[in-house]
Amino acid sequence: MRRSHFKGKYIAKNVDKYTGNAKQIIYRSSWERLFMVYCDKKPEIKNWSSEEIKIPYIFEGKHRTYYPDFWVDMTDKDGMRVQKIVEIKPHYQRTMKVNKAKWSAATKYAQDNQMEFLVMTEKELF
Repeated sequence: MRRSHFKGKYIAKNVDKYTGNAKQIIYRSSWERLFMVYCDKKPEIKNWSSEEIKIPYIFEGKHRTYYPDFWVDMTDKDGMRVQKIVEIKPHYQRTMKVNKAKWSAATKYAQDNQMEFLVMTEKELF
């Protein structure tokens, strides 16, 4: 499988919605950029950030730090305010051991902080 790398700096249009370092909003894939545009434009998204949450985890006996792609504070379809931690990954990476370790730690972190953790692949994005 041939992969192309698509990286760049995103400039938020609604800077008041972005709660991270607005000078350094970096996307590492076209899918991440697409999600940034979505967060920036959608009125349901009240606040968002990219790679601002630090989650410790252990993989292969070593302590590491995971920075999920996004944190989103939004109003859901029922009008309830919810916070989500979102990771954007290709579907084929869902079974990688390192990702399972990260996502297990992220699930616990989200539960401990009254949030939801979800992984979005091309199946959910498109």
